[in-house]
Amino acid sequence: MNSSFESLIEQYPLPIAEQLRHWAARYASRIAVVDAKGSLTYSALDARVDELAAGLSSLGLRSGEHVIVQLPNDNAFVTLLFALLRLGVIPVLAMPSQRALDIDALIELAQPVAYVIHGENHAELARQMAHKHACLRHVLVAGETVSDDFTPLFSLHGERQAWPQPDVSATALLLLSGGTTGTPKLIPRRHADYSYNFSASAELCGISQQSVYLAVLPVAHNFPLACPGILGTLACGGKVVLTDSASCDEVMPLIAQEGVTHVALVPALAQLWVQAREWEDSDLSSLRVIQAGGARLDPTLAEQVIATFDCTLQQVFGMAEGLLCFTPAGRSAYHHSPQPGAPVVPSG
Repeated sequence: MNSSFESLIEQYPLPIAEQLRHWAARYASRIAVVDAKGSLTYSALDARVDELAAGLSSLGLRSGEHVIVQLPNDNAFVTLLFALLRLGVIPVLAMPSQRALDIDALIELAQPVAYVIHGENHAELARQMAHKHACLRHVLVAGETVSDDFTPLFSLHGERQAWPQPDVSATALLLLSGGTTGTPKLIPRRHADYSYNFSASAELCGISQQSVYLAVLPVAHNFPLACPGILGTLACGGKVVLTDSASCDEVMPLIAQEGVTHVALVPALAQLWVQAREWEDSDLSSLRVIQAGGARLDPTLAEQVIATFDCTLQQVFGMAEGLLCFTPAGRSAYHHSPQPGAPVVPSG
């Protein structure tokens, strides 16, 4: 084990789901997550995570096993993620848009014992995978029940237990590599290094208890999950707003309603947002930081974003493997530079 990782273990001695317990104690009555169906306070989220973890344990899920999670941006994703982490079960985070070819390849690679879907849109795919792969013991459905063969996720519950904590040097979750084509590749992220990922990102982005982060990009991606994303915002006591709609007609009123301060976009979506402001007139004055990542940001578009939204534009370059670069969030204007910023989380 190298010295830099040993220092991370000293800095982040708690696994991620155990950190949630501390956040819940510190920010108990504050709103943690919001989606179209409602909100959960920090204490309610932590309690629901315990209940679901107990249910998953009673189903036979054990530390070190893999579970494919293919859910949209909602509270169920956050609850399930922490429940699996609490058990030491390793989530394999799949994008909602992925279909048979990718999911089949992921199952071959990870040999998961369960596959979690939202509902009808993925039901036939889940049936095919369960029939083909003997490793899949369970298909769990987080949304509407679609088959007697599947288990409703939130029918699983139980009393809080004292599960053994995973070691912070152990793999916490498996991300998909975003920089390759063809068959997806799995990227293991450990509790300690991923804690540094979202904590350092939150500091650079100015996240605080007053921050409201809008997750509009698919949350299975590293960018909206931990750069600083969901995890970085929760670590600071902020509020996470989850939506699986990128429609400006829906998202911009949501920004006004929830007082969103931070959001991460890809350049194509940023372009649509700029165009939408020609006719969409929601009050977006709460916005403080718009992050742009996932592809090169054209300097002309960057200037348009700054002029349109009157907030800081922060360019982000990152890889699921660990390398992460930010331009400082405090800059008043976008600097025309081919470099996306200084490294925050060195690879390796």
